[in-house]
Amino acid sequence: MAFTIADITTDHRSYSARRSSARARMIPIRAERRVRVGDILLFEFENAETLRYQVQEMVFTERLTAPDDVAHEIDVYSRLLPSSHALTATMFIELDELGAVRDELRRLDGVQRAISLEIGGVVVPAVEVPGIDEDPDAPSETVSVHMFRFPLTDETRDAFRDPEVPVELVVDHPSYSDAAPVVGATRRSLIADLALPG
Repeated sequence: MAFTIADITTDHRSYSARRSSARARMIPIRAERRVRVGDILLFEFENAETLRYQVQEMVFTERLTAPDDVAHEIDVYSRLLPSSHALTATMFIELDELGAVRDELRRLDGVQRAISLEIGGVVVPAVEVPGIDEDPDAPSETVSVHMFRFPLTDETRDAFRDPEVPVELVVDHPSYSDAAPVVGATRRSLIADLALPG
């Protein structure tokens, strides 16, 4: 596990005093790990820093103090830690018109099963990470946030780590088909994730 209860503060007054600086520190880290595919799909690739921050924010906003409650949040978010053979990402469906959310989600039904990384022409389908209380074998409903793991073989991992090999994040859905390259600082950041053990 990349972080523990000892890394999370339950002293809410103390965290409140440094919350804005914590957020400011995370903005560039999260920005370089984001890939936008088309107009409304935003993917944020996770790592220990982004997940620790999310746990800390959850503990603060929910005013959690009990160790068991904090441990539960760590368990939930730790499922998204990347490893030497897996990248992980959260997908956000960004909709400006609140009145159109239901119609758009209906139009995009099943989009969470149409995500992949294409690494040098090899397709790596995303595997959805179910919510903590969801049946992992039941098809998920299309909602505004989904979490994914991209499992890699030795070959696809090594290809991803080679900057000369093109990589794209692909959405191939009947109502939403688009792709975006994974390049530059984002690619370098994800290559660092693949140096992790596990």
